[in-house]
Amino acid sequence: MTTLKLFKELSRAEIEAVIANLYGNAARISECRLMEGGLFNTTYHIKTEADRNGLVLRVAPINQQLLFDFEKSMMSAEPIFFDMLAEQKIPTSEVVHYDSSFGVIEREYILFRYIPSLPMNDPAVPQEAKPALNRQVGQFLASMHNIKNNQFGWIRPGNASELFDRWGIFLRRFASEIAERSANYGVFNDAELRRFTQVFEDPNVFDPIRQACMVHTDLWEGNVLVNEDQGEWQVVGIIDVDRAVFGDADMEFNSAWALNPDLLHGYSRRLDSSPETMFRRRAYDLLWDFMYAYVWLVQYENMERYEVAKRRGLDMLDRLVSPGGGRYG
Repeated sequence: MTTLKLFKELSRAEIEAVIANLYGNAARISECRLMEGGLFNTTYHIKTEADRNGLVLRVAPINQQLLFDFEKSMMSAEPIFFDMLAEQKIPTSEVVHYDSSFGVIEREYILFRYIPSLPMNDPAVPQEAKPALNRQVGQFLASMHNIKNNQFGWIRPGNASELFDRWGIFLRRFASEIAERSANYGVFNDAELRRFTQVFEDPNVFDPIRQACMVHTDLWEGNVLVNEDQGEWQVVGIIDVDRAVFGDADMEFNSAWALNPDLLHGYSRRLDSSPETMFRRRAYDLLWDFMYAYVWLVQYENMERYEVAKRRGLDMLDRLVSPGGGRYG
């Protein structure tokens, strides 16, 4: 069972205030529905006479003390990320308005134009359409990885960015935060956390990554919007890029879905399979497994998902670091 510690619905008056702030007090809401699938943000599809397809309203989580530092500021970065994707001709969301003033409602929120579509994991999307769709995703992913930066880390507006000159420094900082938060809530024991942070301590492992590129980090079928047009299925949106980081492109390839042959065919770049690269990919898996163990236990109180993430993380840790602390080759 999942506890909704971050998710909180808005009142009708709050939703009306958001729309009035955008379109004026005369604007009338013709339809408003809570969209499924969100545990982190609270998301609505809202229709008015001012927009034919309507808007998507996403509202930031409550109980922000439970969030990682990057999660507290990632909504503010979405307009930046979507502009970057649009410049690369990658279909994505169009930001209509972002508000962090807390003057309209007492939460940060962002509005997008609604894209008529289905998520790629919807049962209505036929399996025979998936190979071509995956090739399209691969092409768009290659374009995303062409978006470069001269530093590594989380890009944020103004002076709020957490960027570093070396990839290894960023990873050590992030792993340290995961370990500290996990220790505070008993997600892992001290010995496990010491072995976890050891994985990221050797600069010779991660600092050879010299070029930072935009990495989605949460790319899966649920974050790919598709639509059928005259019998042809097309990708019409790569969404939820708020967790994007500038780092090693190999961080993207940490799931069976991302490694499927059709996606890689569209990606058109041969993945390196050297021992050093394979170690880094496993280390990235480890990073997310430990982070999501915290997420499932602390943010969502879902014990079943927590146990799965914890077990997966500890199994990966055993593959990377010996019980005595030495790194496996």
